[in-house]
Amino acid sequence: MKETKNKEQTLIGPQAAVQKYLDDLLHEATTEQPPIEVDEALLDQDADDVTNDEPATEESGLSEEELSSLDASFEEFEKAISESTDELPVELETQETIEPEPEPEPEPEPEPEPEPEPEPEPEPEPEPVKKISKTDPLPWAVGRFECLLFYVGGLKMAVPLIELGGIFQSDKDKLTSIFGQPDWFMGVANVGDFNLRTVDTARWVMPNHYEGDLKEQFHFVIQLDRSNWGVACERVAEAITLEPSQVKWRSDRSKRPWLAGTVIDHMCAILDVQGFIELLEDPKNGFKGSLK
Repeated sequence: MKETKNKEQTLIGPQAAVQKYLDDLLHEATTEQPPIEVDEALLDQDADDVTNDEPATEESGLSEEELSSLDASFEEFEKAISESTDELPVELETQETIEPEPEPEPEPEPEPEPEPEPEPEPEPEPEPVKKISKTDPLPWAVGRFECLLFYVGGLKMAVPLIELGGIFQSDKDKLTSIFGQPDWFMGVANVGDFNLRTVDTARWVMPNHYEGDLKEQFHFVIQLDRSNWGVACERVAEAITLEPSQVKWRSDRSKRPWLAGTVIDHMCAILDVQGFIELLEDPKNGFKGSLK
């Protein structure tokens, strides 16, 4: 009892108050006695005093040897932490230097092959010119047609206007003779922009009945279609219109290819212009044959 009293006397005032308060609470819980009223202001002041005094009590409770031991342990702990942190950046740097392998670039898609250019369509071959049979009617004679009348050695002749290339005034002064030509070839007439090979028409039409010299009497050259051939004539008359029924057509033009037919009303012979050109170009009997 005396020791307890001495112990209580050694406690300072605030600590004694707290201790007493705690003992009372413990006693109240065991005896279930009504609570003891405590001055709240005094309790708050005692709690503050206890809080302020605790660090001093704790600090004063450690000896110098214990403090030195704690300092040494703390230094070893810091050293260990320092060494572990020194090794950490190396590992991090090693990890940082390992770069991920770049993803392989996708292979470029092959360029599409250019489409082959379409082959040009072959040009259609020109249709061969259909030759007119000697017994077939001439194309321009199917319907009504017009002709130009002209005179050669007293004979009246007609040339279809559809196959008339042109009419040019000329005479012997405009002719250029060519040596070694047949009698019916008068020469080359220089008329306009053309050099027409001029034919003595009378010697072709009536070789056995014509005795004159057309070369001294002709005044015009009639161009046969668009060829370089022309027939000489003494005079050019009018143009007439004919019906196919007015013409007595030659059924066989093999003997006289230059003659298409005759017109009784006008007492004239109609030239087959294309047949005449073929005759002049004949390598055996025409102009080319005489060049050999």
